[in-house]
Amino acid sequence: MTDLLIHDAIVVTMDRENRVLENGSVRVSDGTVSSVEPTDPADRDATASRVIDADGKVVMPGLVDAHRHTDFTLVQGLFSELAGDELLTEALSLYHTAESALGESFFEAGWRLACLRQLTHGVTTVNAMDFTPAIGAEAIGDAGLRGVIGPELADLLDPAPADEQIADARRFIETYHGSHGGRVTASIAPGGEAGCSRELWEGVADLRAAYPDLRLHTHLYDSAAADTMAAGSGASDPLDLLDRYDLLDERTLLTHLLHADRDDAGRIAESGAHVLHCPTVYSYFRSGGRSWFPLPSLSEFGANVVIGLDDPFWFDSWDLIQEAKHARLLSNYEYGSQQWSSYDLLEAITVDAARALGLDDRIGSLEPGKRADLIVVDVDTPRHRPFSNLPSVLVNTVTAGDVETVVVDGRVLMADRSVESMDVESVRAAATRERERLESRTGWETSLAGSTPPDESILRRVSSRALLRAARQYGRGALARWVR
Repeated sequence: MTDLLIHDAIVVTMDRENRVLENGSVRVSDGTVSSVEPTDPADRDATASRVIDADGKVVMPGLVDAHRHTDFTLVQGLFSELAGDELLTEALSLYHTAESALGESFFEAGWRLACLRQLTHGVTTVNAMDFTPAIGAEAIGDAGLRGVIGPELADLLDPAPADEQIADARRFIETYHGSHGGRVTASIAPGGEAGCSRELWEGVADLRAAYPDLRLHTHLYDSAAADTMAAGSGASDPLDLLDRYDLLDERTLLTHLLHADRDDAGRIAESGAHVLHCPTVYSYFRSGGRSWFPLPSLSEFGANVVIGLDDPFWFDSWDLIQEAKHARLLSNYEYGSQQWSSYDLLEAITVDAARALGLDDRIGSLEPGKRADLIVVDVDTPRHRPFSNLPSVLVNTVTAGDVETVVVDGRVLMADRSVESMDVESVRAAATRERERLESRTGWETSLAGSTPPDESILRRVSSRALLRAARQYGRGALARWVR
């Protein structure tokens, strides 16, 4: 018995043959894609538990957000008009304020809202690095989504010592890896060369040895002082730091690389590590003399480059399709046209991202035997038709608002833009309540016209020894970097 039948769709399979079926049907049984074939007239009258007529619409794999921090979902709009350094310092210190003054309910409401937004934006899988990973794992699992999540480890910024953070990470892995029917998996997530001591890197190496199948997810080269920071752990540069602890290989996810050069790109590609690119966060605050993401060198050496949205409070966006568009525009502006083709971008938010997360045997393309993670996109509108070159339509004119149906593991989570796997009103009510508590307890003034930070900077009112230690050791810029 077919559980789900979608017929008369334009099926973008993202498979190895790059098949696009102009009029195709997708069948799902027991959460798995059983067939992807041209639509037979009999499909329109076929028996299935659920049938979707997708005439004039696109069916494609669910989107994969390759790098996300989610703890601060509820601060949308607070920081949007601040300068970059001011935003970062306020955000980091606000996190510590929220942790002590607002409690778990603040983060629970934020995670549930994040899952609702991801779902309605067609993001079926997220790779997250957060300080509240257990809350996130439960939220992702309950929403019916898929996620890879790791506790962010940073003993130079978190008051907990390195051994305690490693022990907590081990408990998280033992509790949540493979949970919720296998949809939630764990990662090992050191924050990067700036916020991790040598002791913590040693603990991370022990975790990697104990759990060799897990992805290692970290930031790298997103500060001009990256080499100096790596030297604090006895390495010549950040890649050497990972190499020394046997952490640089095909299971490694490297985020940002803003200040990496051509030589670094070659070393990364040779190692097999994957690169997680989040272009908009940097363009939002970029200053003239700053380095930029070395896409041409990474492409030259054949590194796998995929795309993520990073923190929600940077530019208040949850649209991964538009992020892919920005990736191309910004790279073309920096290096010249044709840095990425439209199909390259589709791969970067589906099958290549799944490969980076070690999930490409299960998701990322529509093929028999893979889990049925897919979305239906409405392109039968005056905004899109008539068209040719469908990949360009999907990454140039489609937005997340065109996603109307979302399926994960064969379960319909949203149909015709109506969410079925979450109580939308309760999510919104909790988010509103916790947002109001945040504003009242921190002194932020908000209105429809904007927001204003407290008269006295939050940073000066937070006495966390970790913040002070990081500020003394690395300075304000490195301290600020650690909200990401």
